[in-house]
Amino acid sequence: MSEPPPTAEELGRLLLPLADEIDAARAVPPGVIETVAKSGALAAMVPAEYGGRPMSHLEYGELSRAVAHTSASLQSLLTVHGMVCASLSRWGSPVVRRRLLPRLASGELLGAFGLTEDGAGSDAQAIGTTAVPEEEPGDSESSQTWWRLDGVKRWLSFGQVAGCFLVFAKHGERSVGFLVQRDDPGVTVVPSRPTSGFRSAMLADLRLDGCRVPADRMVGRPGFGVAQVAGSALSLGRLCVAYGSLGLAEACCDAMLGHTSGRRQFGGRLIDLQLVRGLISDAVVDTEAARLLCGQAARAMDVQDGRLIQQVLTAKLAASRAAGTASAAAAQLHGAVGLVDGGPVDRWVRDARVMQVIEGSTQLLQHLLAEESLQSFRVRRRDPRYPFTQGADHVE
Repeated sequence: MSEPPPTAEELGRLLLPLADEIDAARAVPPGVIETVAKSGALAAMVPAEYGGRPMSHLEYGELSRAVAHTSASLQSLLTVHGMVCASLSRWGSPVVRRRLLPRLASGELLGAFGLTEDGAGSDAQAIGTTAVPEEEPGDSESSQTWWRLDGVKRWLSFGQVAGCFLVFAKHGERSVGFLVQRDDPGVTVVPSRPTSGFRSAMLADLRLDGCRVPADRMVGRPGFGVAQVAGSALSLGRLCVAYGSLGLAEACCDAMLGHTSGRRQFGGRLIDLQLVRGLISDAVVDTEAARLLCGQAARAMDVQDGRLIQQVLTAKLAASRAAGTASAAAAQLHGAVGLVDGGPVDRWVRDARVMQVIEGSTQLLQHLLAEESLQSFRVRRRDPRYPFTQGADHVE
């Protein structure tokens, strides 16, 4: 019998000694990705019939948390690969599911998510990549419809090593998703400019210049691209980032407690100073709140609760802020040690900034969360079980 895959905590311990090395190298070695694949993490969003090891969103979140406790860059692989696998499992054609999902589940093939462009970041509807149908020459019975894709996608996590890309384009006024393979004609992958955080996420730009893909690689249908396919994927991605932020915040809290309880200043332990305890307690409170909100959001996704979007937005917003609070406190309390380039505290500060941008910036999430909250209020005010909303008739 094969050995059972490692638990989330066991995987985190396996990866921990490699964290600084991965960050310094600005790349994740194939052997590390293989270790992650053996854990079943890359198969978590793939149905069992295609070789997957399906996990609940709660289990997948805990895996993301444990990996991010070691390396936020590496955790981003779980985010984007899971988004691609979940999208293909739900929206992909039978041909694509049979051919690619087993390879994605095993880690033989890595998936990357292509939505962002120079002119389309938070405003996903503004994508400029185009999709135009073309007929393959031949008689009417054997001819096949192909699609020509043109455009540039930016900042794809693990795009440098991914073998397939879920990209979104515009066909007229309608958005549409396609599965593009690395070896398709007209595909060029270019490493992105280095970023301060997520140094080893192996970011890449994807250039599509007359890239032709068969119609069976359409994911969903025209009109479903951003609203349905990307929207569903982004909910999963935001949940993963929320749990990743939680793992990063946990690492910062552990480091602060270890450092301040062992370091002596002014005749006593650093942790016994009141202002030091204030910094630590603020970070711990934010981290514990994020933990509860992440669990609430994951359970909402598991049961497809009607408020899952609001729950996920809340968790991502709170957890990314917790990562910022905890990393800033860790840097402050470690003093000069926290400023060492390439050290763990320096890495946490840099990565925490990324958490507040990816899969929806803080400002975008505030906008979306306010809208979701307003919609929820409009429903509640019509329910007699909530008498405190009944007098709010001025709210449209």
